[in-house]
Amino acid sequence: MKNNILEFSYFTNQGQIRKILALITLCFTLVLSSANLADAQRHGGGHRNPSWHYSRMPAHGAYIHRLPHSAYRIPYGGNYYHFRNGFYYRPYNNGYVIAPPPFGLRIGILPRGFLSFNIGGFPYYYYGGTYYIHRNNEYEVVAPPLGAIVESIPRGYEKVKINGEIFYILGGVQYRPILRNGEIWYEVIKSPNR
Repeated sequence: MKNNILEFSYFTNQGQIRKILALITLCFTLVLSSANLADAQRHGGGHRNPSWHYSRMPAHGAYIHRLPHSAYRIPYGGNYYHFRNGFYYRPYNNGYVIAPPPFGLRIGILPRGFLSFNIGGFPYYYYGGTYYIHRNNEYEVVAPPLGAIVESIPRGYEKVKINGEIFYILGGVQYRPILRNGEIWYEVIKSPNR
């Protein structure tokens, strides 16, 4: 009888040890997965700031007193814009404002880090809230194509909540966040005719 009690206690202790080991394993797994989620959010996955890619760039609509070094002037329609690192500067009140360029304006080379994609079999290029097509060895600013999906939008956007759903508006373009390969991207759902 004494042997049976010892055996029963031994098996009970092993069962408790297994439970404790399972609990430790579960806790370790939860800690690792939360660390991976936090890391993914910092590096582009999960719920991230819509302007993460352009966080070091100026916000659309921002006013500055002086142009960035090596910005170059682009005449267009009797006005002019300055261009530097994918952003456009328009003269305003003895300074400049970061503004979307007019459709039809052309540049010779795309900024470093541009995104390319196809809509309806036609190639488009995107950087800093501006969409381009390749035309006659230049890149022409065009209206954002509906359905375009971009990884980030520049600072200066407006965040709007409609029927519980979040949307972002930048320069008249309305974006809806979508999940793409486990990351939040932004789809063009409304495009202006500037």
